[in-house]
Formats: sequence, structure tokens, C-alpha cells
Amino acid sequence: MEATVAGRGPRAAKDRGRGAAETPGFSSSQELREVLDALLHAIDVDERTGTLVRAAGPRMRFEFTDRGVVLNLAAGDGRGQNLRWRFDDEIEWEPRLRLWMDSTTANRYLQGRESLAIAIARGRVRCEGDARAALLYVPAMRLLVEPYRRLIGERFPRLAIE
Repeated sequence: MEATVAGRGPRAAKDRGRGAAETPGFSSSQELREVLDALLHAIDVDERTGTLVRAAGPRMRFEFTDRGVVLNLAAGDGRGQNLRWRFDDEIEWEPRLRLWMDSTTANRYLQGRESLAIAIARGRVRCEGDARAALLYVPAMRLLVEPYRRLIGERFPRLAIE
């Protein structure tokens, strides 16, 4: 039996939270893509983290509503690749979980400063898909926090949250 997880309405991903105003944001959709691509590449080549994320078997779609950026993420194909990702919809898999959020919320979440559950409850993130997939993928995505913090500290320090 398949269950569905859903947030509130199509505009739910619009950021309404306190603290988001103080959060540094991405200067452009290109910068957001550059940061996400660097993060996913770092995880893909990391034997420990990449293997753990691949084991969760993610098939996810992220839409960053304020920047018009789409990220499709899936487990690697097993040929030396832990992850596959594309910034378009030319993918060979069907996402089992879809998340909509603005890039400021994404920056907070990836730095471990935003709880996905609370962001959904407060309307900053909209989510839909298979509930079993959410229970598996969301904890696995927490593995991105440390590599993201490291990347931000080394290459994009203006995005760091104090």
C-alpha cells in the first residue's frame, strides 16, 4: 500500500520563516547550481558518504522555487558512480519524492540549521511522494550536511550561517 506525504498548497515553499531574513542567500541560479554540483560531486567520490547515500537508493526531485532551479537526484548505476544528478528533466528514473523550497531554506537545511519536518509544518517546504521513500531518503540526506558545511567554508564562505 502506497501512502502520500504532502505539504500545504502550491505556494507552501515560499519562505515565511523568522531567521530566513538573516540567512545569506545565493546570488543567482548559476551560483546555486554551482554549489549543488560541487556538493554532489564531493559526495559521489567520497567512499563512505557516497556509498551510504547510494545505499538509500534516492530518487528525488528538488525544485528551488525562487531561482527556477530543478535538481533530480538518484543512486548511481553501480559502475563506480554513487550518485547521478541532473539539473533538468532528462532523466531515466521517476522521482519517488519531490521537494519544493526556496534556495534560502535549502541553504539552511543543508547546513543543518533547518529541520525538514518543521519547515514542512511551517509551510517553507512542500513535499509529495511515497511516504516510505520519505522515511528512507530524508535521514540519508542528513549525510549531505557535513560535506556541505565544508564546501561552504572552503569555497563559498559568504553563504555560511553564523
